[in-house]
Amino acid sequence: MSRSLTPKKMILALVLSILGAGYFGTFSGLEISTGLKPMAMLVPVQLGVVIYFLWWKLRND
Repeated sequence: MSRSLTPKKMILALVLSILGAGYFGTFSGLEISTGLKPMAMLVPVQLGVVIYFLWWKLRND
């Protein structure tokens, strides 16, 4: 079974890659201490994962 990439998925992949590049560029340019930069970078990612799993659990209940 061959999986083709639909236009909707292609657009989503493009948008997510652009957002990821912007996110990385923003945090790499911040002038904060070296110890705080990884923590500051991971907080929004962790919040996104928590929101996704809560949405997934509510959808399946």
